[in-house]
Amino acid sequence: MLENIIDALIQRIKDVVVTDKKMTDIPLAYLMTLKIPDSVKHFFDQEVELWIREEEEKFSTNERFDYDTPDVRMLIDKIFDHLKQNSRFHITKFNQLLERAVKLEMNYLIEPQRTLTQFIFKDNSIVSTIEVYDTLKYFFKYEYYKNAISDYFNTKYLREISQDQFAELIAKIDKNAFSENCFETTLQTVKAISDFIGEALEENVQVLSLDTLLHAFKDRKLDTYSKLFEELKTKGIIEISLADLENVLRSESIENFGESVEEEKPKEETQLVLEEIKDIEESKPKVEVEDIELSEMRVEPEEVEEEEEEEEEYEEEEELEEVERAKPEADVKASGAKVADELADFVAGKIKSDEPLENIDELIAGRVRKKIIKKLFKKNESDLQKFIGVLNDQNSWKSASILIDEEFYQRGINPYSKEALQFSDIVYTRFFPKDKYVGEDEYENKF
Repeated sequence: MLENIIDALIQRIKDVVVTDKKMTDIPLAYLMTLKIPDSVKHFFDQEVELWIREEEEKFSTNERFDYDTPDVRMLIDKIFDHLKQNSRFHITKFNQLLERAVKLEMNYLIEPQRTLTQFIFKDNSIVSTIEVYDTLKYFFKYEYYKNAISDYFNTKYLREISQDQFAELIAKIDKNAFSENCFETTLQTVKAISDFIGEALEENVQVLSLDTLLHAFKDRKLDTYSKLFEELKTKGIIEISLADLENVLRSESIENFGESVEEEKPKEETQLVLEEIKDIEESKPKVEVEDIELSEMRVEPEEVEEEEEEEEEYEEEEELEEVERAKPEADVKASGAKVADELADFVAGKIKSDEPLENIDELIAGRVRKKIIKKLFKKNESDLQKFIGVLNDQNSWKSASILIDEEFYQRGINPYSKEALQFSDIVYTRFFPKDKYVGEDEYENKF
């Protein structure tokens, strides 16, 4: 069900954004004027902000000149403001980021504790509180998280926080937020999820998936509700109406559930439940952070392999030189791209639109392959080979994407980590090489 919701929302956004089949670039300024979900606009805006911060770091690491003088700083800010206003996304990158944005929003609304922790701690076990603030800008739902996190950092004068501490902090924030009126706050949470699904499908949501609700309850440690819905699941029930949902939560029992299912209810009654519930953004659950205490920071020493790092650094230079030689002149303008994006573009350029889908095993090579094996598959190359074999049997990105999400979830892999994104991007290029966007026939199949 969630896959269909994602597809529906992505398709609807593309219909609004891509108004000309010959469009190859999507300007950020144009994107911000369109009638699309604010969460998507916000995501693309933050991606450009990330590009700018990466560019800005080049100035701060330069020891030859002082870039912090007021006059110079003012000029640099003007330059970055101009760059942001004129930033553009190639259609391939736009499609990748759009899918990523919609998935991030959905994952956050359903499982905010897991999603926030993974998204903030992509590749580090400790981050500065400034980095946490910057990353939280990607999200504007569930404002009570932002407010409580900010209050806690200010109260405790924190400058950095570990992943374990952050996971503990947001778990305690939710415990505090749900403690005053668990039933009402839970209904407000369900309303936020159903509103997102309704927006994606452009219809009034009458039923919700039991699995979706279970993920939401377990993430927030709502054990009483989780147990009730596990019981319903053992009875073969896969979805629940909004009216039955309210009855189960209010009574904390499934005794009368069978009767409410068999008895067909008027449409108005099923819509009444969440319409009367105040939006969670308006209610702003109260969270007292003064009494929250976190465990001491525990950081395991990272494994250092000097010889391997030197070899990988050499391979990275070789690969980047090959990327620069192979990239078409028209693509050189992607100054904000990361190494992973450049490599993905290079891979995409190697695939011909009139050729059959390429073997993914041949697309993952060199330093990237070594990192993927090490970070994602625990140094077990045979596991990577088996999974690639499964992906090679897929005929669409949609089916491959679902398998990747499931594999990452089962292995406990952070889907927002550098290597996870590299892996997903390379597989993506197998199905959507850049030159496929040129032909109108191919265009119709993709949008």
